[in-house]
Amino acid sequence: MDGHCIDNALVQDDNVSACGGFEVNGGSLFDDPLPYCSAEVLHWRYEQADQMLKLGDARVLLNCCGDHGMSVELKDGVYLFTETDAPEDGWGRCSCMCVFDFSIEVQQIAAGVIQAKIVRLVTDNLAWSKDVWEGDLDLSAGSGQIVIDDNSVDPWCVEP
Repeated sequence: MDGHCIDNALVQDDNVSACGGFEVNGGSLFDDPLPYCSAEVLHWRYEQADQMLKLGDARVLLNCCGDHGMSVELKDGVYLFTETDAPEDGWGRCSCMCVFDFSIEVQQIAAGVIQAKIVRLVTDNLAWSKDVWEGDLDLSAGSGQIVIDDNSVDPWCVEP
């Protein structure tokens, strides 16, 4: 893992799939009983021995031409996860939509209940920016899933 620090506090490593999600591109995010295209799902897993939180947001619908990333910071007691979508190479967009998976591993998270918030920042179209989800994660449960959006994303999603 090529971890890096943000604000010298949280060691983190993010990964974003190519268009179609991790499974379509030969990888996986987390086990999911739901068909991939049926819902945007927040997955999380906590490894207590390593104090590591693995969090993934699967089936995020964005413009196909973009540079993507995910980061986290602790702000006023809330773990703020930011999914960033910026024009590809700073130039522009194309006329198609794709689904992507965002994932991040964060070290040095103590066991217990944490407050989390996920925001999506579309740097060239703030109207597309939004708060994705906010709530508590009980890390003592070990893992979980939260359906964020079950609206159809046809025709842009293909089951792996």
